[in-house]
Amino acid sequence: MTVVKVLAALIVLAALGGTAVLVERLKEESTVPRLREVKVEGSTVEPDEIAFERAREFLATGQFEEARVKLEFIVTLYPGSPSAAEGRRILGELNLDDLLSTEVMDGKVMYTVKSGDNFTKIALQHETTLDCIMHMNGLQRMDKLYPGNELVLLPLNFNIKIDVPRKRLSLFREGHFLKAYQLLSARTRRGAKGTLRSKIGQKIGISNGSRISPVRHESYRAAQKVLILDHQGLQLREVVEADEENSGRGFFLSESDMEELALLLRVGNEVEVRFINK
Repeated sequence: MTVVKVLAALIVLAALGGTAVLVERLKEESTVPRLREVKVEGSTVEPDEIAFERAREFLATGQFEEARVKLEFIVTLYPGSPSAAEGRRILGELNLDDLLSTEVMDGKVMYTVKSGDNFTKIALQHETTLDCIMHMNGLQRMDKLYPGNELVLLPLNFNIKIDVPRKRLSLFREGHFLKAYQLLSARTRRGAKGTLRSKIGQKIGISNGSRISPVRHESYRAAQKVLILDHQGLQLREVVEADEENSGRGFFLSESDMEELALLLRVGNEVEVRFINK
């Protein structure tokens, strides 16, 4: 009888041991995998580089959302890494494609025109602009609106961060990175330090030395776009070598980047400018 009891006890202990091993294995399998450093032939591959390679693989196979997650990981946690600049560029293209697409309605509004509506009224009510309404709806001119017409509206609720030392302008939406733009030059008050917080105070076009309001849509579309901050007269505008010395103080970008920013920004967008630290 004693032998039987001993055998029974051993069987129970073995079963408990097997259960413990199984539980530990299940824990390991259910844990979210963490990126670790990987050593390759004496060198160390950092987590951001692993994430970037995975993002490239996802892009190559058309898995854009999976690629976006990896790129956001790099841009957020490793902003100064070697892969961050290319990661920002690719992520910006993915984000902008979705933002300006009528197939992706996240963050957009489908608006039904009511009696008494006009383009200006609709733009003000929905924190967007005339040119953005035109672009989102494939309109070439502001034709008369009729009750029942439907418009895709994109509220332009973006924040701008300008990093002067790195010559980089970044757009954010609700705290999430949207896209980065390279500053070609920056001319600001001598000795400026710390951080300046401002807003876009004016949005105009310049053609043959004349200022053009965005309301004059046809003329504005062909004009050079200028965004003027409501502090210290700083501007966002295209680099024009011929009058570079006379174009005032501010931040200068390529023509294509300035056209894009003029489409995405409106009067009232908040701007944060970081100068050289004290």
